[in-house]
Amino acid sequence: MRLVDVEQWVGIPYDEAAYDCADLVMRVQRALFAREVALPGRRPRGRRGSAELGALSRAQAVPREGPPQDGDLVLMIERGQHNPGHAGVFFFLAHEGWVLHSNETNGCSVLHRVRDLPGFGLRIEGYYAWN
Repeated sequence: MRLVDVEQWVGIPYDEAAYDCADLVMRVQRALFAREVALPGRRPRGRRGSAELGALSRAQAVPREGPPQDGDLVLMIERGQHNPGHAGVFFFLAHEGWVLHSNETNGCSVLHRVRDLPGFGLRIEGYYAWN
């Protein structure tokens, strides 16, 4: 994947009611990988429903065997939580792993190195290949 293709998705404002991490994942999958990812219309949104997001996401993808690939779903656990409640998209850029994600803490979509996620209170639960 080229950085220029991913950078266009950085800086999109986070909105709990209209554009959360799952919305970002669905739109990136459609635009960059021609994948249709569907979550229920009445799915949980924002922090309030984050505990259910991991379970909903798992229905769309299977655990990745081997190293993650561009476009893989990344499920993350936020500090203080016990279950995945945050999602992003994996990219291999500039010889290392990055995750594109959006949450209330950042206020917009951001691109973080995988190795830097713990400093932002995030731990990767797993990488998932799309069904």
